[in-house]
Amino acid sequence: MHNLDHLSENEYLRERINPKCGDQFYLHLSDLLIGMKRVASDEKIKILDFGCGGSPYRSLFPNADYRRADIAGVDQLDYEIPLTSGPFSLQESANTFDVILSSQVLEHVLFPEYYLDEAYRLLKPGGKFIITTHGIFEDHSCPGDYHRWTDSGLTQLLQSRGFKIHETWKITTGPRAALFLFERFPLVPSSTSLFRLFAMVWQQLVKNYRSWFHRECDRLTTKNRFHHEHLHRHRLYLGIGLVATKGTP
Repeated sequence: MHNLDHLSENEYLRERINPKCGDQFYLHLSDLLIGMKRVASDEKIKILDFGCGGSPYRSLFPNADYRRADIAGVDQLDYEIPLTSGPFSLQESANTFDVILSSQVLEHVLFPEYYLDEAYRLLKPGGKFIITTHGIFEDHSCPGDYHRWTDSGLTQLLQSRGFKIHETWKITTGPRAALFLFERFPLVPSSTSLFRLFAMVWQQLVKNYRSWFHRECDRLTTKNRFHHEHLHRHRLYLGIGLVATKGTP
């Protein structure tokens, strides 16, 4: 059994549903929340959080019959996802859910085709599949980390499993993505130089004044937070999302 207790810790969940300047991953998680709020619903729907972790976005669906699925090690599950090298089925009938949510999960799935096939089976005809994952992001095993996608690659993958794509997102793009990466992995040259001194001072300033840095990034990179149109203009992006449906037979 994997120890995934941190996925349900209050601070971990708060950073996703209520991100604040100064948080470790603020620049990306605050942008991801824009997309999650875009698909929020107060309708009485039946939803599956497929790879739920601590279900940080559950409050965006306040009237839903909200079901949770993940691997063993996550508390209070409705369904357990088996660790298998082949196809699998949760103990639930086909065509059950109005919405299936997969937020930051697919990169952790060793065989994504089988995961997507099960999502397709469980979704009602015409039901909505909401998926976000990573374009460029650091390795973060939970318990494994296996994949990264482009928008074209993820689109092709979902279409190959039968989904119809309705909307594509790029999240944290261009200079905002670059600033996030520089914050996480600052460049400090090995040689002695004025550039090295500048880089070290800048690194310390960002570390000591992280909240200010994030506020300035919000002010200067507003147009690089979340996009669902003119995606060709945004060729560097930390996150990617798709809203798809299961076709009617």
